[in-house]
Amino acid sequence: MKALTAEELLNAWEQGIHQPLLQRVLMLLAVTLPDVGADGVMKCSIGQRDYHLLKLRQQLFGTELQNATHCPNCQAQVEWINSTTDFLDQADISEQEGNRHVIDIDEYRLHFRLPNSIDIDVATQLNANAQAVQLLISRCLLSVEYAGEELDVDQHQALPDAVAQQLGKQIERLDPLSDIRIQLCCPECSHQWDALFDISSFLWKEINSWAEQMLQNIHRLAAAYGWSEREILRLSPVRRQLYLGMIGQ
Repeated sequence: MKALTAEELLNAWEQGIHQPLLQRVLMLLAVTLPDVGADGVMKCSIGQRDYHLLKLRQQLFGTELQNATHCPNCQAQVEWINSTTDFLDQADISEQEGNRHVIDIDEYRLHFRLPNSIDIDVATQLNANAQAVQLLISRCLLSVEYAGEELDVDQHQALPDAVAQQLGKQIERLDPLSDIRIQLCCPECSHQWDALFDISSFLWKEINSWAEQMLQNIHRLAAAYGWSEREILRLSPVRRQLYLGMIGQ
């Protein structure tokens, strides 16, 4: 993974401001994974994509993750701290080979691939959750056999619910970082639940805060010393902070 300079990160932030969240993170990964490229990043499974986002977050801001949510029972704010390594250690999928899998369920043999960002984007445009899941499955099925006979993949609607559910569980098992859940307990009412951790939105919020602070620092340094934005961005973080301290900021 390529290490981003302050200038590159600020440029990526600017380009992503008016883009949907999915496009923002795909753009970030395309910059940090030049060997993979934009098309390759889009075709990464959701778990692979989020693996790289966790690695990028670790590179930019360190390993500690501080987050907060509200208890679904009493609405009290609940804060939690994790480490990127807590999730990365679940499965090192950076070396995952290929994206073609097979599972036998009852008399069905299903050849499938793992969902990618394109699949999720298409499926989430549907309002009905059941239809979204059905569409996701149909996009990921490569071939279907029943009792030794190959069926038309478009006949995925004929799959029994139990078969589709087992396929979904297999996809989750093969792509563990695609759905990161945190077990939380409310300190106020003791309610326990699993909270979804979305690294995409979490990381972009941090990058947005960093960029806004960086622009303020650039303005102060430029006003005090007459330096250009490029000159300021090329300073090391330590030097920038020292110069800011000298002008009383």
